[in-house]
Amino acid sequence: MEKLNLTLTQKIAVMWLKNVDSSLFIFKFLKDLEFSFRALFYTGIIAFTIFALIFAGSFINFADAPGTPIWQLIGSIIFYGTIAGMALILTLESVLKLDVSQILADRKEQKRLKKEQKLQKWRLRNMNIFLRIFIYISVYTFFLFIIQISAQGAFIDLFSTAPNTLETQKQITIFVSEYDKFVKWYTFIYIISGLTLDYFVGKKRAAREVQHV
Repeated sequence: MEKLNLTLTQKIAVMWLKNVDSSLFIFKFLKDLEFSFRALFYTGIIAFTIFALIFAGSFINFADAPGTPIWQLIGSIIFYGTIAGMALILTLESVLKLDVSQILADRKEQKRLKKEQKLQKWRLRNMNIFLRIFIYISVYTFFLFIIQISAQGAFIDLFSTAPNTLETQKQITIFVSEYDKFVKWYTFIYIISGLTLDYFVGKKRAAREVQHV
């Protein structure tokens, strides 16, 4: 299987075809047209997308909706994202002379081989050490944030209306102490688990490299 070096524009075009026009109906239709008619088609489909979104948006009133700024932001993302997605059809010009059917078939075969050999980028064994460390830290921070939010909620629920007495202060001290212990145990167990996981990840990575030597 000969690997074809594609430009960035061609890669975008292939991705567009794979996800939007996998049957290659539009591609084959455009391939038989002269450039002037293709330009007219590109302009028409982008303009139609804009008018269709504006028409659909005219039936939606965000003025009285709760959380209006958020809904307006989501609406803007959908509106401009859809237009940008359809505008990517212009990249098809860069692949009209290529054997796109064969390129898509090769991509499909590469994906199958990666799945069989477990070479997907999302697998820890296929990530470099810096990316794995970043993921470990991110997961640790996320769960620590959840623990902190839960502890704050419990603290407010228990002591927000409690009288300011010596007994209450003792209970607060115990609560804070137990929270600190929990966080330390969580950190300790997470580090041990992370090191253990990365050890087995390293073993599988090494075993795969030996097989490919």
